[in-house]
Amino acid sequence: MNFILLLFLVLPFTGAFAQTAATTYVPSTKLLKEKGYQIGLGADYFSTIKAVDENGKGDKFTDGEKFTRTQAEFLGYYGIADNFQMGLGARFRQNSAVNNAIPVDGSSTTEQKFSPTQNGFQSSSFSLMYAFKPVDRIQYTLEGLFRYVPYSNEDYRENPADLNQNDIVLGDDGNEYSGGLGATYSSPSNNHFTFRGGLRRPGSDLSGEMYYQAEAAFVWTQIALVGGLDGVYSLRNSNYEGHEDVDRPIINTANTSLYNSVNREYVTPYIGVNVGLSKYWRVELRGSYVATGKSTDIGTGFGINLVRRVDKNETKAIDSRFKTYDIEVTVTKVSPKKAYLVVDKGLSEDVNKGMVFDFFEFDYVGGNILIARGIVIKTTADTSIVKLTQRFNTKKDIKEGLIGRAYYR
Repeated sequence: MNFILLLFLVLPFTGAFAQTAATTYVPSTKLLKEKGYQIGLGADYFSTIKAVDENGKGDKFTDGEKFTRTQAEFLGYYGIADNFQMGLGARFRQNSAVNNAIPVDGSSTTEQKFSPTQNGFQSSSFSLMYAFKPVDRIQYTLEGLFRYVPYSNEDYRENPADLNQNDIVLGDDGNEYSGGLGATYSSPSNNHFTFRGGLRRPGSDLSGEMYYQAEAAFVWTQIALVGGLDGVYSLRNSNYEGHEDVDRPIINTANTSLYNSVNREYVTPYIGVNVGLSKYWRVELRGSYVATGKSTDIGTGFGINLVRRVDKNETKAIDSRFKTYDIEVTVTKVSPKKAYLVVDKGLSEDVNKGMVFDFFEFDYVGGNILIARGIVIKTTADTSIVKLTQRFNTKKDIKEGLIGRAYYR
């Protein structure tokens, strides 16, 4: 929690140091280029309002009861190739509860207050992502993750009276496996709409499940607004579906349903803001609410991430070799929404449908500045229509007079 408070104190002063264009948001489907890397340190806090059973029923906490989960996680990613990325992570967790319950050892028949706390290393993770070639403005990726859990939980079914109610598990035991598909549509104005979904096996005795996420991000130079939905749909193959409570594993979960669940499901909307601190650094703030679910906890969450991303600069790479282009055109007309351009050369100059043009603005200080990229969708003898597919510099306007350059293929 001290880490979160520190970042909140520092955040208002960071704008003074952001002298270059900042990276405020990167879609999860945008992979690092070869030898690029990203590191991040995050923390999140979740507070339970009520725990619900596999039918979605439960009562709000009363009489001072509570459950909180605090996590810190380090994540690092590395670009193995331009379309292939690996990641490593380590997560630390603290669970804390105040629980009113009758002692299981039979020492009393009235409720007593227990305050279990557990903290430590919860898991490590390894991930791989593969990106397909973009289709128009849509990027598709495959993703896979393995999460190693270094502990196992004791099952007290044989001796329930041995359960220590002043203790609590750190999480579910058993390793996690998941795999899925992601897709992002990126608009010409640099806004992004992402959907991810896949299958996950979350632990030893837990049901398999389908995970899904939908996210929209509206991006500016120094700030990005983010909103979305996280969810899980159970495949309903828990080993203990339909069993009586006494036949299920008795795990020390205190008053939370986050662990030892039966066919868990939940829907979690969230909103957030990203602030670009510099060309390589950004801060991500999130607020979420588990709105509905089964065999889980209803509650609120808050998170913060500090991220450094250093990637191969595609703009500079293209700009540095602009003299090697085969053909040069000039923009003569721009559509009202600036998604289509008309250029002054066509079939007579060997401009063909499908050719890719990079568009530059000449700046006497900065030289040739790469602004956008587009593909020829229609040609006549002397003109061509180009559909923009990517923006590199949103500060520069799409206008008449821009220079387009392309290779013959």
